[in-house]
Amino acid sequence: MNALAQLVLVKLEGLESLAEHVAYELSEYLAPYGGFALPQRDGVAVDLSLAWPQLEAENIAEALRLVLRRMELDGAYVMEIAAGAIHVRATSIERARRALDSHRSRAGVEVCPHCGYTTPYPELMREHIKIHYLL
Repeated sequence: MNALAQLVLVKLEGLESLAEHVAYELSEYLAPYGGFALPQRDGVAVDLSLAWPQLEAENIAEALRLVLRRMELDGAYVMEIAAGAIHVRATSIERARRALDSHRSRAGVEVCPHCGYTTPYPELMREHIKIHYLL
């Protein structure tokens, strides 16, 4: 896997407010493979530098489809896959808003302000943040 293939950028157009939730869900999928996802301003960066076996953008896209299905966004987006990038465009802003409201009420996701690490557990986040001040 070359250096460019180690990072897959997922652009969420019209779904930017769901980036933290998507990153958390993708990280759960990628954890057994050694990959992780970090939320960004307009999407998610998927780091595959430690992933084994090698994962491609199509593998990430399939996991992303599952995440969006769990968020009840099936049929409310269009996905385009290119080398090292996935572009997801919302076709229904109202459904995206409902999905965000639904996820906010079900589970709060904690996001590290230093590196973007996500977890639903405040205790883990407190322990994680300590690492930034110890190094």
